[in-house]
Amino acid sequence: FPPINPYRLLTMAKKTDVAVGVLVRGAGPQRQVLIARRPDGAVLGGFWELPGGKIEPGESPALCLQREFTEELGVAVRVGQALPVIEHLYNHALVRLHPFLCDLESGTPRDLQVAEHRWVSPEDLSDYRFPPANTELMKQIVDVLREDDEGKYEIRNSKFE
Repeated sequence: FPPINPYRLLTMAKKTDVAVGVLVRGAGPQRQVLIARRPDGAVLGGFWELPGGKIEPGESPALCLQREFTEELGVAVRVGQALPVIEHLYNHALVRLHPFLCDLESGTPRDLQVAEHRWVSPEDLSDYRFPPANTELMKQIVDVLREDDEGKYEIRNSKFE
């Protein structure tokens, strides 16, 4: 058999666009990010994730995040600045993560479609098991929030204090 061209795999793979919300509360050393654990029976069950989900046809990433936060955790969020898109090739699909910084508009998180949720410091994200596609995103979050503390990164459309 001839060798497989990785570029061909990428073009043949099913593409899945996923909106990801980095919901932040607090400031400085008290800053925390909301994470949720996927139900055991779900795809990638038991892994921790940032809330979000598949972007439906005709839906913007921001509308997807607002819908997913309501469905999964019963809260309303304000979607802020986009972070760089991340692509990851799984056996079943090419996943494109569209991450956004978010702010809690109303409600208290409840475990509606997640096994559990936690508020954790950005530095503690590495203590949790996330799907492989999230590895680069976890680094981005720590860097972005650290830069924000140093006044180098502008968080638009949001009130993180």
